Amino acid sequence: MQVIKGVPTPLEIAIGAIAEGYYSMLARLCECARLRREYSADLELASVADVVMRAIAEERPVEAGPVKVEVRRKLLGKSIKVVYRGEEVDPNEFLTKISQARSRAAWLQSDCSDQAVLEPVYATNDRDAIEYAVRHMDELSKVCDGVSPQLEGLEMPSYVKEGIKKGVERFLARQ
Repeated sequence: MQVIKGVPTPLEIAIGAIAEGYYSMLARLCECARLRREYSADLELASVADVVMRAIAEERPVEAGPVKVEVRRKLLGKSIKVVYRGEEVDPNEFLTKISQARSRAAWLQSDCSDQAVLEPVYATNDRDAIEYAVRHMDELSKVCDGVSPQLEGLEMPSYVKEGIKKGVERFLARQ
């Protein structure tokens, strides 16, 4: 096969596609990890939202996660007191906060699902590159902390290893 100067070979194109796919996947993976840390309070609130909303509606006390609902009996009925992270919050304002937390949690679960994170690697259409990403998500997530994954000894074509290495190196260089 004759090689024309300046024109990439099919193997170079495949390596480049895998590198680009892994770079994009790692960028999304690390962005999702950052967002989960940033919105951890919303995720925690969303996880106890049903219990808290039911307690407020039924006017009964409950303590769930960072929320405490207290019910005080008064002469003409009951009053609800909501304490969120040590601060008293108006029950109606708190329901708005729950709604926002649920919305943000749903958004994160959708945009940061494994399927969404792996989408750039799926676009490479390389079975070995996809299989490695799916099976080694935990190891790949260490890249967010600057640790490069170990690819030695793995049973995959050398062009796939090279593409993954280039994608990881490019990501680490821009971090």
